[in-house]
Amino acid sequence: MRKIKISWIVLANIVLTFCLLMLGGLVHNTQSSLACPDWPLCYGQVFPKMEGGILIEHSHRLLASSVGFFTILILILNIKFKSSKKIILFSAVSLCLVIMQGILGGITVIYKLPTIVSTFHLGLSLIYFSSLIYLHHLIKFQESHALSHKLDFPVINLRQMLLLSTTMLYLQILLGAFMRHSGDGVACGLGFQHSLLCFDTIKGQNTFWPATLPAQVHLFHRYFACLVFLLNLSVTYFIVKKIKVLRIWMIASNFFLMGQIVLGIWTVASGIAVVPTTLHLLGAALSLAMLIKSNIILNDLSQEKDSEHNLFSDLFSLAKPKLTALVMSTVFIGMILAPNNTSLFKAIWAFLLILMVVMGACVLNCYIERDVDLKMERTKNRSLPAGRLAPDTALFFGLFFTVVPIVLIYLQINTITAVLAFTASLLYLLAYTPMKQRSENAVFVGALPGALPPILGFTAITGKIDLLSGAVYLIMLIWQIPHFFAISLFHSEDYGRAKILTFPNVKGPKFTNYNILLFTVILIFVTFLPYYFGEASRTFYYAALVLGFLFIFLASRGLFSFNSDKDHKTWAHQYFYASIIYLPLLLLALIFFK
Repeated sequence: MRKIKISWIVLANIVLTFCLLMLGGLVHNTQSSLACPDWPLCYGQVFPKMEGGILIEHSHRLLASSVGFFTILILILNIKFKSSKKIILFSAVSLCLVIMQGILGGITVIYKLPTIVSTFHLGLSLIYFSSLIYLHHLIKFQESHALSHKLDFPVINLRQMLLLSTTMLYLQILLGAFMRHSGDGVACGLGFQHSLLCFDTIKGQNTFWPATLPAQVHLFHRYFACLVFLLNLSVTYFIVKKIKVLRIWMIASNFFLMGQIVLGIWTVASGIAVVPTTLHLLGAALSLAMLIKSNIILNDLSQEKDSEHNLFSDLFSLAKPKLTALVMSTVFIGMILAPNNTSLFKAIWAFLLILMVVMGACVLNCYIERDVDLKMERTKNRSLPAGRLAPDTALFFGLFFTVVPIVLIYLQINTITAVLAFTASLLYLLAYTPMKQRSENAVFVGALPGALPPILGFTAITGKIDLLSGAVYLIMLIWQIPHFFAISLFHSEDYGRAKILTFPNVKGPKFTNYNILLFTVILIFVTFLPYYFGEASRTFYYAALVLGFLFIFLASRGLFSFNSDKDHKTWAHQYFYASIIYLPLLLLALIFFK
């Protein structure tokens, strides 16, 4: 009975905190933030004349004090009635959070509304709000065993999906707070005509991606909101099919998220009027509360322990992190080589979008080859052939992370980068992947899209292809061929079991070694192209010459490595790792000695 009474006090504090969030929104939206220029008093008084901005600002402070008082009371009562250690711990955590909130509020006033502090002030208030929801659950449900039953099936994948959706929503709220406090809320223009598209002050027209950084931040907030909603809708679909008790919470979260999008449009259309702007913040808080409650209930219903594998670890492995890291390093180098200046935000956004395309293509490749992977030792434990992940799930995420970023690249970066990304994905998935079981020459087809990543980085910055980018493409194109020949040598048995046709299995190891040496020599000549095109210095020429000589020396050793199968595979491994070292060194030399 005593615990239930405490739960009612916690519930009252949750309601007060929600009202506090509303008042905080009103303080900012009515420009009353500095109506009381001192802190913690207002013009040196505990109760100043409550009118105008002072009424709103000081009411916010007084309500914050009430929330703090209730938080102290909750901790004292839990200690007095000897609640569980976990409940007492979270009561203390909540108290620490509310104290930190008060300090941040004071810093916000004293230092005249610094954007970062104001943003984190809201962010911390939402964490405190979430901690109260969890504390209420602990007291009312866990202590009374209201959720005594456990699910009879593993839900770790659902838990990870729900946690991702919740985290993205929280980041979206922080981004919105940063946008508003930095003044970027008006960067795309105001009025209904600017509520969907963004007005570019440089071009003088509405656009899907403006040129100025403040407008880019604003529009990114809009696009990210749609992404969060679509993700949460997908997570809801997977959860409500299996867990009835979560249906109302998940459906409510989508209802509030959809309302958030409508309120966001209304906010801009109304010229950032007080009512829609404040409701926009409250809708965000309610959406987050629904997801926090869903996370808590799902965690409480779950009975399985943490597993080595879950949805995200399995999807991450399907994205081939080592290959993706190598590919993205060449994308980054392509961006560095680009001569034009661009905004840091645009460069980071382009990099992330290209990363999504690469990851999505890798997932789709694993989806297409799931039966082939089952036959190979090094891939049979991947999530799809091992049966840990449903093929439809991999297909959904693969398509999502391929199609959506390509569309965004087209809308927000430039057309040529989107076309190249689309072409690379098609060649990789629909030409190279199926061709591997039909012809050993698939390696040459695979090199075509494999050489595009640095060009994607280059065109993302410049919006065009020039002689330098063309030379880099040829270097990447030729480099891949002996690189993959080496891989096929030390994985020849695996490829044979999967009936993947490679040069060692079709034409023999010796023929493959000769081709490794031949294409290594061709590669060295190609590396001189930036110098002959006038895009690199003589120092780069000598660096490429030295690296090339060492690489050819290593390649030639393959002709004398047939004393034993072990020696031959050892050499193939050496060449493989040397090729991974050689390429970054060459490209770094091109950057520093351009």
